[in-house]
Amino acid sequence: MIITNSQKLAINSLRKKAFLIAEAGYEAIDIEKAVNRKIKLRNNRLEIFCFGGRVKINLFDFNRVFIIGIGKGSAIASISLVKILGKKLTKGIVLDSQIPKLKIENSKLKILIGTHPLPSKQNVIATQEIIKLVKSANKDDLIISFICGGGSALLCGSDKELKNSVIATKELTKAGANILELNTVRKHLSEVKGGGLAKLVYPATMISLIVSDVLGNNLSMVASGPTVFDKTTKNDAEKILTKYKIQNTKYKIQTRETPKDKKCFKAIENLLFISNQDAILAMVEKTKKIKIKPKIYSLEIKGEAKNIFVPIIKKIKKGEIFLGAGETIVKLKSQKIGKGGRNTEAVLAAINPNLLILSLASDGRDNTEAAGAIGDALTLIKAKKMNLNPKKFLDDHDSFNFFKKTGDLIFTEQKTFNVADLMIILRK
Repeated sequence: MIITNSQKLAINSLRKKAFLIAEAGYEAIDIEKAVNRKIKLRNNRLEIFCFGGRVKINLFDFNRVFIIGIGKGSAIASISLVKILGKKLTKGIVLDSQIPKLKIENSKLKILIGTHPLPSKQNVIATQEIIKLVKSANKDDLIISFICGGGSALLCGSDKELKNSVIATKELTKAGANILELNTVRKHLSEVKGGGLAKLVYPATMISLIVSDVLGNNLSMVASGPTVFDKTTKNDAEKILTKYKIQNTKYKIQTRETPKDKKCFKAIENLLFISNQDAILAMVEKTKKIKIKPKIYSLEIKGEAKNIFVPIIKKIKKGEIFLGAGETIVKLKSQKIGKGGRNTEAVLAAINPNLLILSLASDGRDNTEAAGAIGDALTLIKAKKMNLNPKKFLDDHDSFNFFKKTGDLIFTEQKTFNVADLMIILRK
């Protein structure tokens, strides 16, 4: 089981159903299982199953094969791919936010750990190693990369980018900028994002396996698109900084243009490898098996966390289940800031005696050690007995501690891809 405390929380029929469905979603994005399911090596031919079909690569066409991993979960994915490639691998470097529990059996793969959600000097040093590797690749070499969520913070090419990126990330997040705006700015502070890595890879061939945590699966926004041609401009980035009153003169943020020479992208194939659709479709199948008719509300739920479930609640009928995925934001408006993430805040804001609401970070980290929370009539009963005021905790952005007190936080193993958030609503 990926959800580690589901048995403790699944204390009635409705909760049991919700956790069976959530577990199915997590199983579909289990990193090791997904890589083994979607990548096969047969007779020196690599087959990759992705959205849009199957890609075949004849390894006899290349002198050397490299692996690059960038983002949360890329270490487990790369270790899994190493097992498939075996002796075919020449060398690999991975930059992740945590050391994987999966055993590394091949010394050719180097795992580097960086900081997230803000970059640090540690990230710069690691990124420089990746740059060195890709620059060493020649026209007859193949690079297979995993590009995952979190890569925007982890991949940081220079001290200049580090300084600008920390300021921009802090200020834009505090101002409530969405992830597309934030990543547009990040691209234009970097030599490796916004197609910058592709420029460094040229003329080698690269197959970029992208795990999307971005609504609508805009591949150029996942990890700020290091291998994807960037259609945004330096002017777009500066407009966003102006919109949120982050003045370049005050912070001395210097933007740059991303690579626009399309020849650098000719030998790069960017593939959507995993997205929230994988998880939601698995959840749909599970609901059918337990005799519930599912409705997919949306795969692109967005907005302020405390407001997102309001329109859904109005539409859901008795006995129905709505499934959804997306990514919200939390606008910090209180002087007293507690502990929590967008999933726990969304559940706390919509908690209702007639509904079961469950919202989870797909990678198991909702800005805290918890993946999210479950809220229902049982939660409200416990809160009443303890004299807990949900609104007070919500106003203080302290959703983690509310659900910690009621015992309704959800915890998972750290073994799944980040495809944003997964949501379940059941009406009794």
